[in-house]
Amino acid sequence: MPYAIRVASARVEKQLAAVSEADRAHVVTRLLALADQPRPKGGKALARNVYRLRVGRYRVIYKIFDREQIVLIGKVAPRAARTYQDLEDLF
Repeated sequence: MPYAIRVASARVEKQLAAVSEADRAHVVTRLLALADQPRPKGGKALARNVYRLRVGRYRVIYKIFDREQIVLIGKVAPRAARTYQDLEDLF
């Protein structure tokens, strides 16, 4: 059974809207793929059940809730040092 993909806040929707149109389709495709494979090859664990997915120059920070089968998207941002700050505050 696939996982449900949810966003943690309206802030994530704004971040996704700020992604260029050319990159947005690729980011959305990779986000939707998390429903079938929440821990894809190339993903990286950042903290307990918190992962990073590289999608071109963007990074997607998300948390997996296995019992509820939910992938909660906490951030979509260009790669930068501040992208990884305050991870637990995202969820």
